[in-house]
Amino acid sequence: MLVPRGSITPVAETSTRDQVLEAARSLGPEFTREDVAKRLGVEVSVMRPSWKAAKESGELEQVRKDDSQRYFALATH
Repeated sequence: MLVPRGSITPVAETSTRDQVLEAARSLGPEFTREDVAKRLGVEVSVMRPSWKAAKESGELEQVRKDDSQRYFALATH
């Protein structure tokens, strides 16, 4: 379940890899971990295992880094 844009209502204590990817798809071509967590309504730390799983499977890739912010995109296979 995704949280409507602009809403920060928590939806779960954990997130799945599929939920992370669905949220990422809804955000556009580039996004941060914080963007995805906000979209899911969870803290970044709650989503960390699912984020790591998506990244290790090659479904997310870092595309750039500005100062201390990393930007990601869905991988194109």
